[in-house]
Amino acid sequence: MTDFDEPKDPSWLLAFDWVQLNKLHRAYKDGGDDALEGACRDLMNNDLLQFARIACAYMPDHMPQRIKGVESQSKRSF
Repeated sequence: MTDFDEPKDPSWLLAFDWVQLNKLHRAYKDGGDDALEGACRDLMNNDLLQFARIACAYMPDHMPQRIKGVESQSKRSF
């Protein structure tokens, strides 16, 4: 991930999301893409909503629409 410095739209993030975001930054800094992928997978398994907020903050043009598509297909809502 090359553009992992600052979220494009930090308005998606809640105050406690920044703590998790710092953990993701550390994972990337210490272990690169593989460590970041593992940390993201762990976050997704442990707190899907927090993962979604962080993903939306970094990809505000893509993630909200993808989440809405998944919601409509699975009849689940976040």
